[in-house]
Amino acid sequence: MKKSITIATIAAAFLLATTAFGEASNVHAADSADITAKKSSNAKLLAELQSAQSKVASLDNQVANKTVAIKDANNKITDTTNAIKSYDTKIATAQKEVAARKATMRAQLKSLQKESGDTVTGNVYADFILNSDSISDLIDRGLTVGKLSKANADAMNDVKNAESNLANLKQEQQNKKATLEATKDKLVADQKNLTTLKDSAQKAADSLNTELKDNQSALASLEADAAKSGAKATAKAVATAAKASDSKDSKATATVAKTTSSSNSTSSDATTDTKSSSSASSSSSTSTAATTSSTPSVSGGSLISNAARYLGTPYVWGGSSPAGFDCSGLVQYAAAEAGISLPRTSQAQSTVGTYVSVSNLQAGDLVFWGGVGSAYHVGIYVGNGMFIHAPTEGQSVKYTSISAFRPSFGRRI
Repeated sequence: MKKSITIATIAAAFLLATTAFGEASNVHAADSADITAKKSSNAKLLAELQSAQSKVASLDNQVANKTVAIKDANNKITDTTNAIKSYDTKIATAQKEVAARKATMRAQLKSLQKESGDTVTGNVYADFILNSDSISDLIDRGLTVGKLSKANADAMNDVKNAESNLANLKQEQQNKKATLEATKDKLVADQKNLTTLKDSAQKAADSLNTELKDNQSALASLEADAAKSGAKATAKAVATAAKASDSKDSKATATVAKTTSSSNSTSSDATTDTKSSSSASSSSSTSTAATTSSTPSVSGGSLISNAARYLGTPYVWGGSSPAGFDCSGLVQYAAAEAGISLPRTSQAQSTVGTYVSVSNLQAGDLVFWGGVGSAYHVGIYVGNGMFIHAPTEGQSVKYTSISAFRPSFGRRI
């Protein structure tokens, strides 16, 4: 009889525990569906954010290129203005030479007038010749007048031609300056439009980043709730089994509780694995915020260490000095300090060296976004899934994770 009661008690306890566990499983299934949906939403948001970040980087690159072009136009305008001033000086000098030549001719005429005496013909040169004393004197005077006339005529023509040429050159420079100023005005207008587009794209990226963070927080909360639900279900099953047994059958009840706990532990382990996987995904999905303020442990030589010296330097469109960098300006400057000559823009830099896939990157490789010859952003890979770059206007030189902003390819220089 006692044996029969014990078996019945165990059976009842097991039934109650199984029922409780079944209810917990149903709750876990619902939680799991919510977690899966949230993960899917995270993945979609991350893809959208990557696209938005690429758009921002591309617009930043265009604005930076316009800035460089405006600087170049300003330099050319300055050179042209100086050339115009130089021609003004030369023209003024030529005009003085014309005046001096005229003064010389007047002096010559006065001298001839004295030699010829009173005028007979009204022409100083003719009178000078006619007042000769002999045939030979006549010939000499004729030759002298011819030489003077030709020399004066040539001198006047040379000076006038020089003045005319200088005036033409000055006009060419003035036309060039007008063209440069029109080009500059167009560049400034383009830059303004691109800046507006960039600001709009940055707002969209920031909004996506905020939404992604909120989604990740919600996912973490769901996973925590699922883990708590599993723990509560285990406790409930054990308590139910304990109540169903009397003191004589405590050992049997304990066996049932242990079995139930073991089964539920397996489910809890699965939940933990899911949480760990999700956490890893969440970590790799952090967008612009997936950066580190501390210096990662890296290798790669002076190119990296040179760039790292400028952590915190503000992003400046067209910047190429420690006062402020754009992406390609930072890379060019750090490379120059390492004795490496690189072109100024990311487009040109993306054609230097040897192509490297993202999966085969080594510390010191350059990383690019876009295509070879048309890249719109560049950084330096430092190892451990991190790169250093000048990100965008309003930010500073910093480290960023490849999982947060994945490059298109690398170049080994």
